[in-house]
Amino acid sequence: MNNTKKERMYRFVLSLSAFWLLWEWLVPLKTVSDTKNVDVFIGFVAFCLLLSLWSLPRWLAASFKCFYLFYALNTLFFHVPFFSFRWLPLLTQEVIAHITIVRHFRWMEMTNAFRSLLFFLLLWMMVYLVRYWLFVRKKIWLFYALTVLYIAILDTFTAFYGNGAIVRLVAIGFFLVSWLHYERFSNIHAKWLFLCTAIIGISIGIAYVLPKLPPQWPDPVAFIKGYAKETKQETTTASSTVKKIGYGTNDSRLGGPFEADNTIVFTATDEQRHYWRVETKDVYTGKGWEVRDTEEIRTFHNGNITYPWWLNVKKTIAVANVQLAQARIYLAYPEGVKTISAPQNVVFRMHLSNEKMYPTDRESYIQPLQEYVVTYEYPTFSVEQLKAAPPVNDRSLVERYTQLPDTLPPRVRQLAQTITKEKTTPYEKAKAIEQYFHFSGFAYETKEVAVPGKNDDYVDQFLFDTKKGYCDNFSTSMVVMLRSLGIPARWVKGYTSGQYIGESADGKKMYIVTNNNAHSWVEVYFSGIGWVPFEPTQGFSNPYSFTETTPKNVPTPVPKQTEPAKPRVKIDRIIEKERATVPSWKEMIMELFTWKKIIWITLMMLSVVWLSYAMRRKWRPYVTLWRFRYRHSDDSFVKAYIALLKHLRDYGLNRKQGQTLRQYAALVDAAFGTNEMSRLTYLYEQMIYKNDTIDKWDEMKELWENLIKRTVS
Repeated sequence: MNNTKKERMYRFVLSLSAFWLLWEWLVPLKTVSDTKNVDVFIGFVAFCLLLSLWSLPRWLAASFKCFYLFYALNTLFFHVPFFSFRWLPLLTQEVIAHITIVRHFRWMEMTNAFRSLLFFLLLWMMVYLVRYWLFVRKKIWLFYALTVLYIAILDTFTAFYGNGAIVRLVAIGFFLVSWLHYERFSNIHAKWLFLCTAIIGISIGIAYVLPKLPPQWPDPVAFIKGYAKETKQETTTASSTVKKIGYGTNDSRLGGPFEADNTIVFTATDEQRHYWRVETKDVYTGKGWEVRDTEEIRTFHNGNITYPWWLNVKKTIAVANVQLAQARIYLAYPEGVKTISAPQNVVFRMHLSNEKMYPTDRESYIQPLQEYVVTYEYPTFSVEQLKAAPPVNDRSLVERYTQLPDTLPPRVRQLAQTITKEKTTPYEKAKAIEQYFHFSGFAYETKEVAVPGKNDDYVDQFLFDTKKGYCDNFSTSMVVMLRSLGIPARWVKGYTSGQYIGESADGKKMYIVTNNNAHSWVEVYFSGIGWVPFEPTQGFSNPYSFTETTPKNVPTPVPKQTEPAKPRVKIDRIIEKERATVPSWKEMIMELFTWKKIIWITLMMLSVVWLSYAMRRKWRPYVTLWRFRYRHSDDSFVKAYIALLKHLRDYGLNRKQGQTLRQYAALVDAAFGTNEMSRLTYLYEQMIYKNDTIDKWDEMKELWENLIKRTVS
């Protein structure tokens, strides 16, 4: 095998090793996070390493990587023809909108598109660093140790099963570390490779067949949880990991705490209180909710929403004006919406799988809206009519909306039967379950909210173990118990009516809807009527009207005296006031130095220090150039020459013991293909031994600067 083929094989093996190390970091994300399309990011890593094998010019390789990055973002989030470049203004709008979000540390408000863009850039940087460690430094021990620690932590504290990853790391990792260590001193021989492989293989084989002891240490997770609980009892300033409340798209893993966020989502001038729907979900997995896989779409032209909401229900017509804080690609709308009008000429399309509505142009390209007006029907449900509703005979509807996983614990079904054992109609059973959450020791909690483990069911954990949670816990539990009784029910998410702030000039009610108003509730299907909302969450009330015929001989209750109407305030002034509110410098400092942000800042600073150290060969030569640029004394030249020797050593050109400066200079010139080091060394020796360099300072400086710059390449 000639040297060229050997070099190609060497580069291929190292690139394959770099891909394997980064692959070990990406694969667990499928289990431990809500990251979707992990294969797209793995493909980006492979694509970057493949381009590096071809030794393309940097500008051309960067162009190919940008093409992959933008094409993936468009395919995942924007869904427009790539070469129409209509995705470019959408992506630019995303980046500009996130400048304020990042500046104020509001990480949970970042959209999936912007997160994915940052993740692509991070992977781009990581590929470069790993290749630098492998090909230039020929040292990978630090990154290898971090990978082992990363897998060990995930295996211990999450649902990720890391036994296979640990075996792969031990087998291939030690081989790679020893190979790079040997390669730094001499060429690798086939005999050595065979011996190293044999030793590692025999060691792993013996370890595999030997008997294994059970765990010798107690479970650290239980210890940490117990310690945290004790610590919290001892201090009143302790806090737990939180995430922001707000509307999100991924509900496959529910649970965990959240914190309040007053960021305005939209404002509405409305005539009725109601839920603002965004979507429904119908597949319960035991850990959260997913949407049935279907692409059926219904298109509504001219803003006329011809969709059957309710039958045989008393309804009144109402109008709402919606002003979004930021343009969005989906609508929040009242159930019963009949018409939608917007300043743009758009077509509204509804995904029938989840009833999520999107504004598009006539070619089905998304057109984000910032304001629109909806006309809707506000229902009044008759309790007698709901009680008299016959059983649902639509088999496909019943099958879809009574779906439950086979892993659902039996005691959930038993509890639902116990609650409703004296009830006869579906409505009475639904009301019994709804009221069960209000009188059975359940508490509305936003901080200490459990996350179901690998073998836990989300509903079972809430009903029997914790009894503490927020809307997702209450609504999901009610849907699951209704389904266990054969009653069609579904999970709906969106926003509550928001905070009432006064009346507009025309007498309509004005509301501000923030991230705090994100909410989920229950809808139950009744034959001849349709989907009826229920509210099981502690502290929340159903905004819709339910009427019941007043029995004879029962006095009509005297209506409560209404509160005096608030003064009319123009909504524009309120919005301007909300946006113009600037915290004082004391509040900004208090917000900045919370424990969570201190940890983030510390980690960022450590990352910067670590990256600066890892890339010191790239920036230290420029510091040296700056230090000696304006010095002209002989003593300065001596120091500059010694600094050059250090940079050459960092570059990989080590001076052997007993080697003269001229011999070392010849070695450097052979590596760079010049004679600059020999000329500079000659001048250096003249200065040392003959003191004859004052008139040659410019020549020495030029040679020295050229050599310093070569150590950066």
